[in-house]
Amino acid sequence: MLLQKEEIQQIVQHVPKRQDIVPAYTPSAILMLFFNRDRETHLVYIRRTKGAPVHSGSMAFPGGKIDPHDDSNFAAAARETSEEIGVDQTAYEHLGEMGFFETFTSKFDAAAHIAWCMAPPSYVRNTFEVAEIIEIPISELYKQFRLDLNFDDPNEVMYLGFHFQPSHSEAVNIWGLTARITHHFLQGLADFMSS
Repeated sequence: MLLQKEEIQQIVQHVPKRQDIVPAYTPSAILMLFFNRDRETHLVYIRRTKGAPVHSGSMAFPGGKIDPHDDSNFAAAARETSEEIGVDQTAYEHLGEMGFFETFTSKFDAAAHIAWCMAPPSYVRNTFEVAEIIEIPISELYKQFRLDLNFDDPNEVMYLGFHFQPSHSEAVNIWGLTARITHHFLQGLADFMSS
């Protein structure tokens, strides 16, 4: 599946967005980095190190807590992306955000931002926080998209997941907040393709 920057921009503009932060949750922000390679659109994920203080060993998007010195939640997402995978703002264009998504257990409320890389990114991995950087083709995620997912059923949402087998490492299991943000984007993609 090959998407262009303008198509992703349209998807971001039309997805439903929750703008209010959940009280008593830790404000945070993530960055979804999209790019094209070999006639396929990819999305960048990270596998957190096993010793990470929060979400140890899990799949995530680059991101983290919003610090007091961050000018905005996007600034926090950009800073964390630079710190974790060495991709700074000169490598991508910020296309917008999809609102906030809360974790069910660790009480984080994350602003989900979207960015477009004109070329496949070059990485400098923070080995303390990031065990691995994994680029997943959108087509592999879309094959697993559940149009029938009932967000009113906590069990369905709790067990939402995406799976991928990279050629160079162990299988990827995306669940929790990262799976819900991925699903939200894919719902926007499905709506865009059917319009």
